[in-house]
Amino acid sequence: MPHEGQTVENAATGERITFVVISPELLVMDDLWPRPGHRAIEHAHPEMEERWEVVEGRAAFRIGDHERELGPGEWIVAPPGTPHRAWNPGDTPVRLRIEMRPALRWAEFTERLFRGDPPGELLQEFRREIALP
Repeated sequence: MPHEGQTVENAATGERITFVVISPELLVMDDLWPRPGHRAIEHAHPEMEERWEVVEGRAAFRIGDHERELGPGEWIVAPPGTPHRAWNPGDTPVRLRIEMRPALRWAEFTERLFRGDPPGELLQEFRREIALP
């Protein structure tokens, strides 16, 4: 189980997440997307809200049928069950603050995904946290 202050890196994408707050009600993460075009596949969190705030750079989001590009200080929310994806639309790294409510087991899911656990197995185990549309 991850702990506050721990950083995990996805070797495939270079994405780095630092766990800032881990509690049952709230997970706060600092996220770095170092590469242009970084994209999370479209997914939904059946029981969790996800909120992103752009700290540095520009980030693009598709939440439901709406697409937006945001800069520093701007934020956006994906309500529970809403399909969404996010990516780096530019040539410079993007830094974000991400909040998940409730946290459920998202920190554990992220740590295991980044270390290379099979995504199909994780999708089966973490059904409250993530689903593909």
